[in-house]
Amino acid sequence: MATIVDQTACELAGAGAENGLLPVNPFTALQFHFGMLLGVDDLETGQAYARGKMRLHNAWLHREGVVWGFNVSFNSRNELAVDPGLALDAAGHELHLDRQACLDVGQWYALHKSDPDFTFTDSGTGKKFSVHVVAQFKACLTRPVPAIVEPCAGAQSDTAYSRVFETVELLLRPGPSKPKDPGYHRLRVLFQIEPDSAPYADVKARRDAIQAMPLEQQPAAYLLALRDFAALDEIDLKPQAATATDSASIFPEDPTEVVLADVSDILVQPDASGNWVIAAPIPTPLVTVRPSHVATATIQELLCGPVLAGAANPPAAPTGPTVSDPQLSAQSITFKTSRAIAASTLDPKAFSVSDYSDANGWSNIDIKAVSVAQDGSMLVELKEAPSGSLVRFIIKGTGPTPLLAADNHVPLYAPGASGADDGVDFVKMFTRS
Repeated sequence: MATIVDQTACELAGAGAENGLLPVNPFTALQFHFGMLLGVDDLETGQAYARGKMRLHNAWLHREGVVWGFNVSFNSRNELAVDPGLALDAAGHELHLDRQACLDVGQWYALHKSDPDFTFTDSGTGKKFSVHVVAQFKACLTRPVPAIVEPCAGAQSDTAYSRVFETVELLLRPGPSKPKDPGYHRLRVLFQIEPDSAPYADVKARRDAIQAMPLEQQPAAYLLALRDFAALDEIDLKPQAATATDSASIFPEDPTEVVLADVSDILVQPDASGNWVIAAPIPTPLVTVRPSHVATATIQELLCGPVLAGAANPPAAPTGPTVSDPQLSAQSITFKTSRAIAASTLDPKAFSVSDYSDANGWSNIDIKAVSVAQDGSMLVELKEAPSGSLVRFIIKGTGPTPLLAADNHVPLYAPGASGADDGVDFVKMFTRS
């Protein structure tokens, strides 16, 4: 069987180890044998393997977010306080804070007011600025124990740290937080939780086609679309590439910080002793800017609730046809519909055509006949050719004589704007040269 590369993965790993390249991958597994003498490197690799696999799982499958706690508020002493909590960062670290941490914002300002990236305004009575609170992973060496410095000498010894304590570092960053790219843009456009945009026009077209289907066909069509666009979205995901300041990583972002809150319009002023202190009004930290993780058990139960994605188009209301590709010719207009139209509603009264000129304003153009062309499109023939610079074409989905679908007799439909009883008007403005 042909292979993509000339060497197997194991051969490449072996070559990497000889060249000192293997530490780039922290997931080298150890196989222990009885009677084997384990060195420091062996023990470090054995420990790093499980930790690295856990981080890889957290970083790519869960992404960053607060799991519980980490409330940010001002306490009775007007100190900025961060409560205990647990979070995951984009590099897969578990950030656990087991006790409340507090900060005197006035003292922080005095220490950082000259930082090049810190900006503030002079309010007349003091200095005003905004910050955001972040948490980042921090490891501290602990538990020093006696250690042999020169094994061959046998007599000299020193101390070395025997443990690594994982904790959290809390920091204030100047200015408000900036949202990160959440990825999975196709899926977000598909389910209308991200605005439509030109790069994902194909997703909008697919969604519109699904929403034009009978309701009983839409769930299966959405599932197929989810699978298709999920595959393309995950291909777009990439680990962190090397930059001028950061090295390449197998994680989405490393090093990284988790935003906990924005704190806007902090006012500090000097007191009688010249120390900077926070002044009224004391702002309320905005904690809703943080990313949050919802427990899978809760997500499971939320799925049993109302289908929010269909709230704009209530499932109980059947939908009608949509209109596309209107074209103006010398003395006719053609258009296409997503579903067959009831023949009895193809009547001139369901249409309106008018043209505009600066000299005469708007003038109605009578409709001669409406029919179905050989290719299935609709043909609206006009009694006279438009002469104005603008031609306005309206297909009525409202009023007493709307166009109806042949299968369920529902008027024209537009996503998020029509119901089974009323429908919508389709309007197209043509510009004549």
